[in-house]
Amino acid sequence: MHQHVSLSVSPVIGLLTDFGSHDNYVGVMKGVMAGIVAGVTFVDLTHEIPPQDIVAGAWALGTGYQYFPAGTVFVCVVDPGVGSERSPVAIHAGNWYFVGPDNGLFHFVLAEQPVHAAVKLTNAAYHLPRVSSTFQGRDLFSPVGAHIAAGRQLHELGEPLEVATLRRLDRLQPVQKPDRLEAEVAYVDHFGNLVTSIALDLLPDFFDRPIVHLLLPRQQFIITERRRFFADQENAEEPFLYVDSSGYIGIAIHNGSAARALGIGRGEAVTLIWRDA
Repeated sequence: MHQHVSLSVSPVIGLLTDFGSHDNYVGVMKGVMAGIVAGVTFVDLTHEIPPQDIVAGAWALGTGYQYFPAGTVFVCVVDPGVGSERSPVAIHAGNWYFVGPDNGLFHFVLAEQPVHAAVKLTNAAYHLPRVSSTFQGRDLFSPVGAHIAAGRQLHELGEPLEVATLRRLDRLQPVQKPDRLEAEVAYVDHFGNLVTSIALDLLPDFFDRPIVHLLLPRQQFIITERRRFFADQENAEEPFLYVDSSGYIGIAIHNGSAARALGIGRGEAVTLIWRDA
């Protein structure tokens, strides 16, 4: 059995939800957890995931979890299937723990990290006494996350799961062809930059190839300019390609919103095409 990783000074619990900040949902979850594990540090990764948007949640988690201390427990709730047959799970992957619905939310974690253990959360001793069918974030995921942060082993929390059965998001895998990658816009950030699902690792010489175009098939629009820095001033109003801080190819407009200017959002099809001359 793998040892519980706990290298941070105090337990850290990271939270990611689509609950927003208007209601008391996130505060109540923290209250539940604070009553179970002492001295915990809560870090809000984000609570502004669009409602029920599993892909956006997977993206925000997948581009952020690596920056947290080893032993951090992530309690993640983007759960359009709450109360349905999708399983509530806890996963020990890499140096971190992840608690939430098995609906694809942990796609990038599963793709990037070795999974040491995964369980279906069937042991009611680690849930609140009454589990609502609509607020499992409070009644199930929060107490389980807190118990893990307090040192409980995953095998105590429920039945073991085969790693291969954990849900992935097929649509976020670019289709690779000899001279192109067919992908989609995976995320739109606060500034209106469009981040595609194309990791730079898939085309490491992105900036060195003579010709690289990004086609937006629906609009029949082609973006040809590449920039290493936002501050390059040429063609200030034209969209350009760049590599965002998480290592994915994106579309931006200098001091503007590419999403608004191009009239596109998450899920839009894109095709990256390259030629040597």
